[in-house]
Amino acid sequence: MRTWRRKPLAAAAGAALLVAGAACTADDEPDRPEESPRPLPTAFGGELPPGIGAEPLRHLHGPGGEGPGILDDEMGVRISSVGESFLISSNSEERHLLLGAADGETLWRGERHIRRFGADADGSQVLVVDGADGGTEVIGDDGETVWRGSSPRETFLGGAVVRRPADWSPDDPYGDYTVLAPGGEELWDYTFEAPDDDTPGADATAGPGASPSAEPSDGAPADPDTTPDPDRGGVPVAARDGVLLLDDGAGLLQARGIGPDSTGELLWSFAGDDPDLAGGTDVQRPRAEVVGTYDVPVEEAAEPGGADDDSPAAGSPSRTSSPSPGAGGVAEDGGGQETEASTEASPGPGDGADTAEPTRPAVLVRWSVPEEPSVLSLHDLHTGELLWSFAEPGANPGGDEFAPPPLPGALYEPATGTLLLPQATGEVSLIAVDLAAGEVRWAFEDEFEHTISPALAIQGYIYGDTRGADDTTAQIVLDAEDKDVAAEGLGAYVEAATRQGYSIVVSDRQRFVFPPADGAGTDEETSPTG
Repeated sequence: MRTWRRKPLAAAAGAALLVAGAACTADDEPDRPEESPRPLPTAFGGELPPGIGAEPLRHLHGPGGEGPGILDDEMGVRISSVGESFLISSNSEERHLLLGAADGETLWRGERHIRRFGADADGSQVLVVDGADGGTEVIGDDGETVWRGSSPRETFLGGAVVRRPADWSPDDPYGDYTVLAPGGEELWDYTFEAPDDDTPGADATAGPGASPSAEPSDGAPADPDTTPDPDRGGVPVAARDGVLLLDDGAGLLQARGIGPDSTGELLWSFAGDDPDLAGGTDVQRPRAEVVGTYDVPVEEAAEPGGADDDSPAAGSPSRTSSPSPGAGGVAEDGGGQETEASTEASPGPGDGADTAEPTRPAVLVRWSVPEEPSVLSLHDLHTGELLWSFAEPGANPGGDEFAPPPLPGALYEPATGTLLLPQATGEVSLIAVDLAAGEVRWAFEDEFEHTISPALAIQGYIYGDTRGADDTTAQIVLDAEDKDVAAEGLGAYVEAATRQGYSIVVSDRQRFVFPPADGAGTDEETSPTG
């Protein structure tokens, strides 16, 4: 169990009030001038949060502030990152502003509801917002319109547009589908066929959300007629780099080409009862849920391996168990007080990594059945090669059927290749997965860790909010590789951060925009969809 190194709370200094023995009349009291409000600071002071650049690029409030007027919203704002931009949303009305992180330039203004975050064909983040007359508009992180659609049947997935059947619903997803380019060019059309009730061994009552039996109840081998059939098709759930992923709702995930040389071609398929998948069940075929697509190092990608049942955090990791947690904490002097704040940039654990290291796109899939530990598997996006798989500690029933990634609650830290995945059940509330190695780095297991809500990742660090007994919140910073506490009790609060490391930091009623630490993130990178 993790022992957290926590700084001692500084004792509050006491002050004695001297009361005069003689009372003063109102006439004797001198007039007290009204105190002028303390001006907003324009220079950052105090300890730099980990992973932040040395000097702020600009401040956003007060004299010389470069912030937009939306920041003065009477009910406050919400700030998040979209690719390499900051999205500022009003709390009082449907109003949004997209700003370039590096220069603060206004890239896009919107007054329509933002439905979700999505991804373009290269994995870069986009905003999917309400369009005119019930349609849809997709905005890139540069503020440009990627696609406009007027039909409620059309949805945007990874750079492709999917037109669903009329009267489509998750309970009745069958029918004719058309895949188009954002410009309107038709790429591929197909029919998703409903299960044949006359097929031997088929369950006529099983809809797309059901999990058909992998084996008959008498233990005999599975009937070949019940084997998942890629030719039936499926519902498009994700796309990237000319690959469209289809889910048949009954435990089969398949990849089809939508590029110029492979339109409609079956690239690969994988079933939830595949014998190479870790964990597994003899009762039901697990349902697939796409967590996201990620770029993983080619050299370090793990080969499919056996399960290691000794890991305390995961039921069946494919490689080795998680490393033992190390001690960590904020630097203190001999008297237990914080050391003097550093004015130098705070490097991240992932700094110094070779950004030119070759990578390949991979898709992470969660396979689940009710009340049993779910299983994660990572596949090469283009070939379907199983890179690794392991069983998670908790049961994680699928969310909305056929929902596109990213998985709600998942948080990716790119400098270390660490993906945080909440667990819906069990004593472990969250696991941190090393995507390259295919193993659990660490997990949230004790009572204090369960109070941490990871909010953002930057330069090898995880920033999370903790709620105390007095219902107050504070920010804690963890090393993404080993969960050691890098900082807590800071005077500054990191509000948002982009993948390359630009951040908005709140300190003493002021917002500051900081660059990446030590020039990190200056090379162009592809954002994951997870």
